[in-house]
Amino acid sequence: MKGREYMGTKDNTDTYVDILVTSLRKKVVLLEKVEKVITEQEKELKLPNPDIDHLDEIQKQIEELVIELEQAEDGFENIYNRVKDAMDADRYKYKSKIQEMQGYIRTITDKTVKIKAQEVRNQRYMKFFLENKKREIKQFRSGNRSVAKYNQHTANSAIGQSYFLNSKK
Repeated sequence: MKGREYMGTKDNTDTYVDILVTSLRKKVVLLEKVEKVITEQEKELKLPNPDIDHLDEIQKQIEELVIELEQAEDGFENIYNRVKDAMDADRYKYKSKIQEMQGYIRTITDKTVKIKAQEVRNQRYMKFFLENKKREIKQFRSGNRSVAKYNQHTANSAIGQSYFLNSKK
């Protein structure tokens, strides 16, 4: 019975290894989507007047992709933990699959580094954008106060001037 369970697990190992490869391939595709969305975010942030609604939409897309990536990573880890001993025991049999997975892992690592660097740049652009908006708001408030004071002053002056004009007659 024990030998039979081992055979069942060994038969499943091939399937699990294929699932690992597919999972890594999916992560590469998801990271490519993240790259595109982050590039779109950078373009929007570089505009003189970025569209806040579009930036919000982009951020939601990034969050959805990150959730998918986390799920893919969790699935990969769970399956890998099931088959790592069997793969180590029969490395020659799984050599080509292991090499394929290593290639995907290198690609994933490269893309992750590029994405993180782009995120840092986009954070700088976002910080600059927010600082400019704060400055605009302060200028707007200051302008409103100045207009209010001017209106109050001219209103008071007009009353005072008409008093003097009327009293000279």
